[in-house]
Amino acid sequence: ILRNSGEGFLKVNAQKDENGNYIDFDIVDYNKSFVDILKKMLKKNNLDIDILKDIIKDKFKANRQGIEIYELLERIEKNKLESINFGEKSYGINLKVDGYYLEEFFIFMCKSNFEQEIFRFTEILDKSNDIYFWVKDIKGNYVTVNQTWLDEVGFTDKMSVEGLNSYDIWPKKQCDTFRANEEEVIRENIIKIFEETFSLHGGDQNVDTTIWPLLDNENKPIGTMGIAINGKSRARFYENLKNNEKTFKEITKYCESVFFIRDEKNIIYMSPSYENVFEESCDYYAHDVYKFNDFFKNEKQPYGILDNYKFNELNEGRSKAKLKNGKEKWIQYKFLPIHDECGEVIKRIGILTDVTKDVNIEEEKEKIRLDFFTNISHELRTPVNIILSSIQVLKLKLDTLDKNNYNYFSKYINIMQQNTFRLIKLINNLIDSTKIDSESIDIHPINADIISFIEDTCSSVLHFIKSKHMNLVFDTDVEEEIISFDPDLIERVLLNLLSNAVKFNKENGTIFINVRLEEKDVVVEVKDEGIGIPKDKIPTIFERFEQVRTKMKSEREGSGIGLYIVKSLIQMHDGSVKIESEEGKGCSTIFTLPRRINKNNKKHYLKCEENKINMMDVEFSDIYM
Repeated sequence: ILRNSGEGFLKVNAQKDENGNYIDFDIVDYNKSFVDILKKMLKKNNLDIDILKDIIKDKFKANRQGIEIYELLERIEKNKLESINFGEKSYGINLKVDGYYLEEFFIFMCKSNFEQEIFRFTEILDKSNDIYFWVKDIKGNYVTVNQTWLDEVGFTDKMSVEGLNSYDIWPKKQCDTFRANEEEVIRENIIKIFEETFSLHGGDQNVDTTIWPLLDNENKPIGTMGIAINGKSRARFYENLKNNEKTFKEITKYCESVFFIRDEKNIIYMSPSYENVFEESCDYYAHDVYKFNDFFKNEKQPYGILDNYKFNELNEGRSKAKLKNGKEKWIQYKFLPIHDECGEVIKRIGILTDVTKDVNIEEEKEKIRLDFFTNISHELRTPVNIILSSIQVLKLKLDTLDKNNYNYFSKYINIMQQNTFRLIKLINNLIDSTKIDSESIDIHPINADIISFIEDTCSSVLHFIKSKHMNLVFDTDVEEEIISFDPDLIERVLLNLLSNAVKFNKENGTIFINVRLEEKDVVVEVKDEGIGIPKDKIPTIFERFEQVRTKMKSEREGSGIGLYIVKSLIQMHDGSVKIESEEGKGCSTIFTLPRRINKNNKKHYLKCEENKINMMDVEFSDIYM
């Protein structure tokens, strides 16, 4: 907190001589704000950190109170230090220092009052010819102004302005307005913008004035600070904007994309290509931006595309538009803000491109890809099932062999069976991921006890986990919770996560299954003690074909589809899934299921069925037995 604080922070460790007097100190820590304060005091942009100690000794000794750093240390240790203000007025800085003693360490907290910031602000604004800047005290008397103010109002130097009141300079009617605005800012203690009139050498000018309240260390108002924009600058800006808009309109006449300029509520300009893209006259939108926005309203975007973003943000995306004639088109949109000389957004440029043909081509490519994966997956499943059936028949004949032949053939048949299971897992993943992409996978939720279901599923793989010299710990804070879920899909999720936990766990490690209830969700955590996942991989770990490359053997690498399916199946239940991991310290996969039931379904009692063993063989197939 101190390192990021706006106040200067310095931590030192002091040394004493044999008589108990402080003779030296070492700098232990400091923050950026402390260095910034020293830079301003020394009027240096760069500061040699190596001589920071000498600078501290010099500045503390040179202050007008004559207190050296070692005297300050003694006062702090005896708890007799009160806040000390020191610095040089010629620097435009007045610094307040508080000291604290914590065991052998001394803490200094340095805070500059508003004079320092005003000094810095005035230096910057003195270089601007377009901005008037001034500071007044609580009574409305001028403290300082910038050079532009002096030049336009007719004063020779800042000293001649200090102490004068507005009524000494401006016409009474204007001063009444100035004072009323200042009192409003002080009373409400907020920054406000006003329209004011300045009587300058070139005549009266209307300006936008921004006024800040100035506060002391106790947040009490002590004055105001104001900025006004030169009217000539504003006129130049709008003239340039008008010329740029004219050029912009000429260019967009010949573009296929639709270009428009809008403010908060209305469309100011619409390019001719609107009639080609939206197939109607430009008169339809009638310059009303929200009427134009009706094209993009649908079930997924009930508010269209314009209300999704802030007016002052750059944003882009793709949305389907329903035209007045009933046609639907895909529109690529991009909105860019136009800023005035103060940085405020006054208008926006919109670019709309008809990408319907591109989207149709993409959808056709995706359909071909999905069809290809579906067909090849089904074509592979048939011969693989036949191979697996043949292996099972061969296993029945193994008992007829003598011991040597039994061991020989059993070894290779098991290898064949294990790799057949791996093929089945890959095929199942390809089929399921294809169904997920095409939104054709079925979900059949029932009302059942999720706690016992998870426990039974874990029990079904317990013997396998123990065979790998690992432990499984199941923990829950509730014995029963009836919710609506699809047993087959959630079983698939659990087996996949348990398979990953075994695959990447450390030797003799433990796998933890923790189930807890929250207000709206059942939270399930599968945690291992293995190699973990690098932080940079976590954001993409649930993407399809994404896998973490490790130093593990290649047989422990999967297809990268499993976690993509896990996330999709959980989302089909309106749940969420995330991963928490630290490389080398294990991994936790946490998913949630909503605590809700289907009122049209009765409660089901689920038991661990025989086919779970087969499912386990498939899901754990990429871990060699």
